[in-house]
Amino acid sequence: MRPLVVAVALSVIFSSVIGAADAVPGSQRQQAHCAGRKDIVGECVRVRGRLRAYAGYPRCRIWPIGTTHLLGIADPSALPSNVACGDGFEVYADFLVCPLTGPRPSGIQMVCVGSASNIRASEIKPEDKH
Repeated sequence: MRPLVVAVALSVIFSSVIGAADAVPGSQRQQAHCAGRKDIVGECVRVRGRLRAYAGYPRCRIWPIGTTHLLGIADPSALPSNVACGDGFEVYADFLVCPLTGPRPSGIQMVCVGSASNIRASEIKPEDKH
């Protein structure tokens, strides 16, 4: 019973850390791009955010809009085929993200990106680059 309590607590914390997010029912989670992963530590959630390449590790990160948090993508080659991460552009989308690490108040939480919808890409102006 105790592991269930811990799992529920992590799920609640993950949802609150990334801001306004909607939990995804189990059946939809199974259809997600990263559903086969065994290292997912909580419920997958949908977030509206900006995917962009940064300096350092992890290079590809999602900023959930309206928060000060960053979600890191350890393996950019595992992104869904309809989005990319690279220099010179950024992608705004509704991302289905699944936590691979617990929340880190002063750090980057690692996630797997299951899907992306409502996608809008734009060029990064030189003055906006990090």
